[in-house]
Amino acid sequence: MHKGALRAICILLLCVLMFLGGLVACRKKEELPKEVPTMQEEIDPEPEEEEQEQEEVIEDLHEGKVPSFLTGLWIDEDVAQRRPVAVMINNHKRAWPHHGLSEAEIIYETLVEGEMVRLMAIFQDFNTEKIGPIRSARHYYLDFAFDHDAIYVHYGQSIYAHRAFTELKVENLNGLSWLDEIMCWRDMERWKTKGQEHSAFTNKEKLMTAWDKVGYRKERNQEIAPVFYFLEENVNLEGENAEKVSLPFSYYLISEFEYDATAQNYKRFQSGEPHIDANTGEQLRFKNIIIQFAEIWTIKGDPNFCRDMNLITEGDGLYITNGKLIPITWKKTSHRSPTQFFDSKGKKLEMNKGNTWISVYPKNKEYDIK
Repeated sequence: MHKGALRAICILLLCVLMFLGGLVACRKKEELPKEVPTMQEEIDPEPEEEEQEQEEVIEDLHEGKVPSFLTGLWIDEDVAQRRPVAVMINNHKRAWPHHGLSEAEIIYETLVEGEMVRLMAIFQDFNTEKIGPIRSARHYYLDFAFDHDAIYVHYGQSIYAHRAFTELKVENLNGLSWLDEIMCWRDMERWKTKGQEHSAFTNKEKLMTAWDKVGYRKERNQEIAPVFYFLEENVNLEGENAEKVSLPFSYYLISEFEYDATAQNYKRFQSGEPHIDANTGEQLRFKNIIIQFAEIWTIKGDPNFCRDMNLITEGDGLYITNGKLIPITWKKTSHRSPTQFFDSKGKKLEMNKGNTWISVYPKNKEYDIK
């Protein structure tokens, strides 16, 4: 064949092939979707959708709940509107083990007469079947109850507390009165083995029944500012180490705490023994510890060596959480105004969410923290 003719045939075949290739390419292009999802896009939802789903789950979990003004944790809204109760707890060694303290949001401790230390447990969100043993009131504990708009629960009182109840018009439930069998009962086994004074107990049902009988206001006064302000997230302080805390109130009792880094809270001890809640059989634990230094003295001439302290003033303290401590200050301007805590910069102290132990400790007495 002539070379010219052969060249022409090759060119023609090449054109045909190119034309056919173009048709195939066009058809494939038409068949492809406008946006081809990648493998990652098929597996993972859009970030906005994921955030929206998380928000919906959180809303479902918190529906009907609000943050507790005592712990910052979520509780039922109707419970949050109710006033707390402040229960006076006997802390003589014969009164051990205690019942129900693991359900308290806040526990106070400070000195009474005879080198004893007595406790006050603040309950709001609780369903405790046995609390105690409960014991008699002391007048300066009224300020702790006032701080949280709480009903003061006790079994008897000192002459100073009796006077303060009248002068300050304190709303209280006294087991050593006509309310005795309504609000309390005696653990007869305790009576036999430990003594009558260590045998009085109460619970939620009995307290609510007594509350109904006396007709005290049940709704919390929303105009009273909270004592505590809580952080949104769990925070580690930039402060000194505080993994072991020892507060020797007297020869009779040493208040102690040990930090559990795994649980991120403090295990409670008394004079070397684990502080146990007999309702659960477990050791008490606290997220926060506040040491409030105060001027404490024995009342001159009192035959029972009763004590007094100045809480309507201001002073220093320590805030302890997550194995660290920072210095703080506190201030209280009147009986019914809440105690306020401040950080070293004078701002309101912000705390981690959870339960709190408050030791009102003599300001001139030594302690050990390491």
